[in-house]
Amino acid sequence: MVNSLLLLVLSSASGLQDPSRPLTSMEPEITEPQVASRQGVPRLEAIFTGGARASAIIDGRYYQLGDAVAGYRLERIQSNHVVLGGEGEPLTLTLFSSLSTLSSQ
Repeated sequence: MVNSLLLLVLSSASGLQDPSRPLTSMEPEITEPQVASRQGVPRLEAIFTGGARASAIIDGRYYQLGDAVAGYRLERIQSNHVVLGGEGEPLTLTLFSSLSTLSSQ
């Protein structure tokens, strides 16, 4: 009797979702900054200003002032953005650019 009841409970539970599994997909959504990064615009990921020299992580690599970044030169590091210089206009990369895009809407 107990075995048949246990078998009944286990067979009906197979259609239930695992409670430890997230309700939504774990696939990241493609946002505008990610699309831009794939098209050749560098993506700023972190800024470090507390040490002797300010530094930044851009596209997964560590850079300091004066370093070459994707055809540009890292000219300035501020608390929330960096400025890359080159032959054309300077390129400003901002931390959390997706949040600033949302706040401007």
